[in-house]
Amino acid sequence: QIGQFVRETSETGTTMTAEVCGAVPLIYLAQQKLLRDLIVSYLVAFGLILIVMVMLMQGLAAGVLSMVPNVVPALMAFGVMGLAGFPIDIGTMMTACVAMGVAVDDTVHFVVWFQRGLRKGLSRQVAVREAFSHCATPMLRTTAICGLGMLMFVFSPFLPVSRFGLVMTFMLILALLGDLLLLPAL
Repeated sequence: QIGQFVRETSETGTTMTAEVCGAVPLIYLAQQKLLRDLIVSYLVAFGLILIVMVMLMQGLAAGVLSMVPNVVPALMAFGVMGLAGFPIDIGTMMTACVAMGVAVDDTVHFVVWFQRGLRKGLSRQVAVREAFSHCATPMLRTTAICGLGMLMFVFSPFLPVSRFGLVMTFMLILALLGDLLLLPAL
């Protein structure tokens, strides 16, 4: 901790005292606080989006199921990063909330077109095809545009920004796959 004294007694009985201070410990503490706050903000965003999806889907079970493709990209991306030993910093943590927001947008569009098909009296399979015909191309385009835009950050000399761009592009692709493959299956 910054400003706290560290006292250690060696085997010879000598006591040493030091005060931890400076920019490095301060930056470390600030980064740890930001990471904790980003996790909390992700959970709050998830909860609020879940409430909206439950209302949109007109049921708790359907609302929870519709959240699966919005959460899977973050779980998969951070799982792969953990297995690969990829460092998680502020830049990579911010991607979770942003990617969930993009995935939710695609999910809402798909669900709305799916529900319109059901209201027309179409079977579930035909309603899914109807939703695909209206949503798949715009979803692909927005993912390509946003992904390519985020990929430009990879060339930044500031490492957190560079990692943000790389992880964000990866998560956008995972979100698209979740909405085009996982959501219709659910």
